[in-house]
Amino acid sequence: MAEWRQAENVGVKNGGLGNAEDYAWWVGQDGNVWANIKGVGVRNLGKGTEVGSSMMANAINMDNKALLDGSRRISDPALESQAANGTGDYNASYASGGSSSYNAENEALKARMRGIYDRQISDINDNINSLDSQLKNTLAGVDNEYKTYKNEQQSSYNANKNDYDTSTLQNKQNLRQDRNDITSRASSGLRGLLRVLGAMGAGGGSEARYEVPEMVTRQANSEMDSAGRVYRQNQQNLDTDWGNYNEQFENDKKKLEDWYSGQVKAKKQENYEKGQSLLADLVTALGNRAQYGGDYGSSVDDAYNRIKSYRDQINDLGKFTPTQYTGMTSVYKAPDLASYDTGDTKLSTTITDSNTSASSPLLVALQGLNKRKSNNPYNTARA
Repeated sequence: MAEWRQAENVGVKNGGLGNAEDYAWWVGQDGNVWANIKGVGVRNLGKGTEVGSSMMANAINMDNKALLDGSRRISDPALESQAANGTGDYNASYASGGSSSYNAENEALKARMRGIYDRQISDINDNINSLDSQLKNTLAGVDNEYKTYKNEQQSSYNANKNDYDTSTLQNKQNLRQDRNDITSRASSGLRGLLRVLGAMGAGGGSEARYEVPEMVTRQANSEMDSAGRVYRQNQQNLDTDWGNYNEQFENDKKKLEDWYSGQVKAKKQENYEKGQSLLADLVTALGNRAQYGGDYGSSVDDAYNRIKSYRDQINDLGKFTPTQYTGMTSVYKAPDLASYDTGDTKLSTTITDSNTSASSPLLVALQGLNKRKSNNPYNTARA
């Protein structure tokens, strides 16, 4: 059994360790090699390399390595108390045989480790306690982004709806203007032809009474039909574009809702997984701290319960939820052209015998014009 004594040149021999009987060493819970050296005290030699039963570690005061004798290895004082229990074994002799600083060094080491793990536990708990507020702020950001997108969608819809309504109104106004122009040309043309016939002395003949009015009427009605076709085609195009836009708008709304629910789910899962990781770190830290004194069993149990709670919440997030957007986009089909009602657009002349209630062709044309102006040509009820 070695007896502790102050030796000369202890800081030189074997990288500052001295002879084998001048030190004892162990591997700490942190993975570093620790040594209690006579006349020096407890020192951390850093990470070591196993060499058989010996250990190659850093030297105390030299730039090379020191080989620690395997026979001088002891249990970690943080886990074992032989070094101070007076049992008469090597560790007890080592502690009591002349090195009064050993116990103090050992207790100082334990105190430092307790402080390290206490700070680590406190930091982990602070991070865990901040998770709820972090998730709340993150989800608030997702909500704001969702509302911005939704407002942009609605603004785009309102602008397109306004364009559609404006174009529809313009199409109706164009039809009305075309009809008025056609009627005006027919009336003016008929008056002109009647004046020509009158100048030729045929004002009372069949040309003036029948043929010329019928010719003017046919031409005007042909133009009326053409104006109606233009109106119907324009309106069908407008309705088709607007109908397809509505289909796309509804799909975009579904996509936005799916994006929002996906973001909320992803942010929650990220938060819960972070909580699981922090709690696992806390369990490890509590276990390490308990090695240096204290009972942390209830804290460890609580951490495991919270880990399970997070796992359950993550499992709930993973449950299948069907998306609103299916990837299918309907194609809008506008009503047939024939279904667009443009109202009564036919010009007509009624000729009666002069001996009864006769009417001149010009008067008939003007009456027809007045009658058409009193009608509503914008009944566009669809099939």
